[in-house]
Amino acid sequence: MGKGRRELVLALESVRTQLAIAMAAETKSTPPPRREYYLETAERTRWFVKRLRQSDAGALQQRQDWIDALESLRGLPAQSRALRVCQLLREVMEKLEIDN
Repeated sequence: MGKGRRELVLALESVRTQLAIAMAAETKSTPPPRREYYLETAERTRWFVKRLRQSDAGALQQRQDWIDALESLRGLPAQSRALRVCQLLREVMEKLEIDN
């Protein structure tokens, strides 16, 4: 796995962990539909990271959108609310769709 892809995987995993922490902090005040949204985003991120690790390196050459995604993920404040973390993760995954 190339350095850029490894950094992206680590950043996505870090933000997914941040989402779990934010979800736990907001558990009592989160309505069930929003909690489902959070859980769906966490699962989608887990799946995306798995696919990113398994994808053909040639098909996933580092692109400008990878750099943009890394900057977005790294710029997320550690104390962000779960909704903001979900929104950012979904934006990043949309930009980086992996083709099969």
